[in-house]
Amino acid sequence: MHAWDHLQGRIRGETPVEPCGGGRVRIGGAGGKVVLGMPPTLLDCLALGEHAIAHFDAHGVDAGVLVQEYLDGEQNSYSLGLEHRFPGRFFAYALPDFFRPAAEAVAECRRLLAAGFRGLKICGGHLAGKFALDDPALMPVWERLAKDDKFLAVDFAEGQEQVAPLERVLAEFPRLRVSIGHFGLPTRGGWPGQLTLCRHENVHMECGGIVWLYREQGYPFHSAQRAIGEARDRVGIEKLMWGSDWPRAMCDFTYGQSLAFAEGSPLLDAREKALFLGGNAQRFYGLTAPASARTALATITAS
Repeated sequence: MHAWDHLQGRIRGETPVEPCGGGRVRIGGAGGKVVLGMPPTLLDCLALGEHAIAHFDAHGVDAGVLVQEYLDGEQNSYSLGLEHRFPGRFFAYALPDFFRPAAEAVAECRRLLAAGFRGLKICGGHLAGKFALDDPALMPVWERLAKDDKFLAVDFAEGQEQVAPLERVLAEFPRLRVSIGHFGLPTRGGWPGQLTLCRHENVHMECGGIVWLYREQGYPFHSAQRAIGEARDRVGIEKLMWGSDWPRAMCDFTYGQSLAFAEGSPLLDAREKALFLGGNAQRFYGLTAPASARTALATITAS
């Protein structure tokens, strides 16, 4: 999921993304294309942690993993602040500027980890052709993450071109903990390569944005359910984690639908759902379970 207290992003480091109000964003500066970038009820185009927690509480969700995106602009101070302000409700990844020269990016990574972040985020789609995970200059960063038991979140570009560089990194640092985003892009040519990275002991995959990948089908996303079942059969349910991609995927569907399609899937048994919907993430990130289980709020329309 994402959160931001200001919105001033870029696509591939070049094309500006600016807020227009009512959930709309303009891509490309003055005269650029205006699209819905988040639910229109986010009138000021801010996706605040308080908004996210309201969704958590309404649907019985304990915590969210905050991953940043160049599309929204860097939110490092805000993300780490949310982790501190709401203990136990957020796990925050830092977003380094990998468009900068490698030496500067490495120095920034070190500063972010020293500031308290427990993981770094790579936006592969933006960086394709400009950045290589196995660049020798970056190896000290991955070594630091592996040595200190910290995390790397990777959203790959479409296809499988960026899989081999990560394979080379993992060969060097097998203890590195990696979370692959967007369920490995099964509808964008990402499988089998992105999925089979999960054969590595410390690599997991999360399905944030899966409702976007299968948006043309609509709820309850039968093909997404089958993709989760196929991934379970190939790499094991223990490697898979639920995610929402809040608030961007909520342009089309509700947060509740992004959760309910998995909760109600006939392709997963009760044990598998418990792992997929929280148990695996709790173990992977070392999250502390609440003293009592959270439950979704009853709706006024159900009474």
